[in-house]
Amino acid sequence: MSLQSRKSAGLDQVMTEVLNAHRALLLSDDLSAAVMSVLGKVGAAAGVDRVYIFEIHNGSGVALASQRYEWVADGIAPQLANHDLQNLPLREAGYSRWLDSFLAFRPVYGNISEFPETERPTLRDQGILSLLILPVFVSGTLWGFVGFDDCTCQRAWCDAELDLLFALTITLGQVLCTSQKSDADAAAVASISLVGSMLTVHAATLSETPMDALVERTRARLGATVGVHRYFAEHGCGSSVNARQLFDFLLAHFSDIHSCSRDQAAARRIDIEIAPLEVAVSVALNLVMIVTEVVATLSERCEEGAQEGPPPADVLTISLAAEQRRAALVISARGNCGVPQPLDGMAHMMLRQLIEKLNATLGSIRNEGELLRLCVPL
Repeated sequence: MSLQSRKSAGLDQVMTEVLNAHRALLLSDDLSAAVMSVLGKVGAAAGVDRVYIFEIHNGSGVALASQRYEWVADGIAPQLANHDLQNLPLREAGYSRWLDSFLAFRPVYGNISEFPETERPTLRDQGILSLLILPVFVSGTLWGFVGFDDCTCQRAWCDAELDLLFALTITLGQVLCTSQKSDADAAAVASISLVGSMLTVHAATLSETPMDALVERTRARLGATVGVHRYFAEHGCGSSVNARQLFDFLLAHFSDIHSCSRDQAAARRIDIEIAPLEVAVSVALNLVMIVTEVVATLSERCEEGAQEGPPPADVLTISLAAEQRRAALVISARGNCGVPQPLDGMAHMMLRQLIEKLNATLGSIRNEGELLRLCVPL
């Protein structure tokens, strides 16, 4: 197995360490020590050689970046004492592309050999061959960024890695930023805590859900949380959000889960029928997590029961409509997946937690193909 393959093979371990980091950072009495420990564990799991945190601050109208934390693997030169990495004017130093990407909630990643020439000299001086840098947003404002350097080999960063490590930035923003946190930040942090607790519950119970299925489901849960957090940051949401716009934004995430690993993925689709309701950000996120859970679990069951030959078109419909002072969330299926109660015990446990958070109630199934009907107070 190549070094590249060995490094990418630890994706499950990255997920575990990100969730462990979340708990450790929120519970620690010594934040600096906890951050250093977390960076080392996540960095080792991700197979990188250097992990660091920069804070972006204002200097006479100029965006300055200063390194605050760093972990390095054995044999890698540290950069924390590098004075050039304190009060670095990003645009003036040739990193406008980075700052623009961060402000758009986009990561910067790839092999240094493919970066613009103006960016390469400083990176080469640090021995970097490939890097991934993720912005840290707090209350919809760019706080800084977290970087992962590979000084050993070039590598391709996959979407799953980005989602997992983006989840880490949410927690880091929560503990490192001293300003007031938004409702959206609090909702995202609470969602990650719930995702982590579900893995703990699985380990402590005799669940019938295979561990590999739960891992994929956990990645989907974290990906949903990251997607919602990104939407909040990009749109400057306050205490409420337009449900239709949020679900339209996340349609690609739901579709990726629904079509995962199917050769006939093009035959499968998700229809969104969401009313333009203004709902609290915590309510919106929990609704997204419910949909994610159902879609992910249903897709697993379709894979298990797949027969040879092309299956019928599988269409999931997700609707949210106002009913007086409540909203009705309905998930329906047609085609190969249109079977009642496709959810297992772990999915029901996750849904129970989310339903309690929403103070919602399960409604009676009204139409053929309905998988879930939920009444949510507004």
